[in-house]
Amino acid sequence: MKKVLVIGAGRTAISLISYLIKKAEEQNWQITLADKSLDLAKQKTGEHPRTRAVSFNVFDTKQRRKEIAKADVVVSLLPETLHVHLVEDCLENKVHLLTASYVSPLMKDYNDRAIKADVILLNEMGLDPGIDHMETMRLITKIKDRGGKIHSLRSFGGGLITPESDDNPWGYKITWNPMNVVTAGMASARYVKDGKLKIVPYNRLFLDTEIVNIKGVGRYEAYPNRDSIKYRKIYHLPKLPNVYRGSLRKIGFCEAWNSIIKIGLTDNRYFVPESHRLTYEDLMSIYLRRNGTTTKEALLEFLDLSPDSEIMKKLEWLGLLSNKRVKVKNATPAEILLDLLKQKWELKKTDKDMVILQTEIEYQLNGKKEKIISSFVIKGEDSIHTAMSRTVGLPLGIGVNLLLNDKIKERGVTIPIHRDIFRPALKELAELGIAPTEEVIEI
Repeated sequence: MKKVLVIGAGRTAISLISYLIKKAEEQNWQITLADKSLDLAKQKTGEHPRTRAVSFNVFDTKQRRKEIAKADVVVSLLPETLHVHLVEDCLENKVHLLTASYVSPLMKDYNDRAIKADVILLNEMGLDPGIDHMETMRLITKIKDRGGKIHSLRSFGGGLITPESDDNPWGYKITWNPMNVVTAGMASARYVKDGKLKIVPYNRLFLDTEIVNIKGVGRYEAYPNRDSIKYRKIYHLPKLPNVYRGSLRKIGFCEAWNSIIKIGLTDNRYFVPESHRLTYEDLMSIYLRRNGTTTKEALLEFLDLSPDSEIMKKLEWLGLLSNKRVKVKNATPAEILLDLLKQKWELKKTDKDMVILQTEIEYQLNGKKEKIISSFVIKGEDSIHTAMSRTVGLPLGIGVNLLLNDKIKERGVTIPIHRDIFRPALKELAELGIAPTEEVIEI
């Protein structure tokens, strides 16, 4: 009997566990879901006979080693920084590991040992990163196999909400890791345009935006996402003159978020003493010169805004000028903001989230210049069965299925850019209702 250990029962676990249970029934697997909250793990498994829910502490070395030793494959839904606690035990027991996280420098260091142990450490097997890699490689392979020459690659992704669930001035709710929403972009961004390097520092990141049209759902704004340059090497296009990856938001979001950055509320490097004794207006006044004016007037002056501006409406809607008390004690500005956003941007039970992933490739083929546009638009069912859960969880589940059926030959630290991964994975995703529309236009 094949055994799968899933560590983490958070937001994205439900679709993964549902997929694995179905495969377990078909192929005689046993699924263990481990989480620090036993109740949460049981809630996700439904105590199905093919599952086992356990209370789990990743820092408990004895328990961690015991559970990993029982498994054939481990799926980690833990934050990226915690995967390293699993790797040593996976290598020692020759157990494969899958994550949806970016490959960290620490993870890269395990490549040679993983190859020697005949183990794959498959990362970036989620949505973005994940489906974006697989779809991009499908398109690149398709173009190259026909003799085309690629000269531009642009991709855009976003975890958003459907228009019918858009009921706040920001047009946004939290559908993925909340702290990542707050700290997004802190590493700044790099991309290549017409062969020239472009660097956008964090303090200007949300001002460097462009409008992107997504077929069927309209126009969104995009800001640069992390390091786009490295994808020339990843996708085997080392001299590609145009490479850009962007994150999508509703138009107007980025300018307002830039104001929050400018105030200093996304900083996670220091603590605000006795933060729980402050109101949000008190907190704002800490960052502003009052000069005898009200906090609101000082904020308007600092941000150079008019009282009826859309940005000011967004900030006031969040409650940043309210007399409501901060809930978190001795917290960083980012932690204080996070606590507020979790309240204000919470998904209601009937809310539906929406995942967008669009890839645009320009190339020359048979003397003609063409552009292929591939667009995924996936909508959730409600606040539990979300599009984010499906598009992160299902690729991980498919990766497990491919591994346990010996369909993946790669070993070491890798991502899903290989044909024996992306081709069957995309095929099964399409069968599960996650498929792109595709358009080719002459340019």
